[in-house]
Amino acid sequence: MHLYFELTREPMAQQLDREARRRLAISGEDLVRRYRAGLLKDRGQVADLLAFTGLLAEDDSLFAAA
Repeated sequence: MHLYFELTREPMAQQLDREARRRLAISGEDLVRRYRAGLLKDRGQVADLLAFTGLLAEDDSLFAAA
């Protein structure tokens, strides 16, 4: 038996934003921007969120802010 679930873009972006705000007090967009600019000091604290962004399409609007 295989178990799986599917997340659409909006719940993924909301979860990313919620957790970035909870952990770092920044938006999900700001998290992505800082990561891509090399400005995140402790990536280990949000490694799961950064991996989560890999599930979004490369041309996702979330990355436009980065």
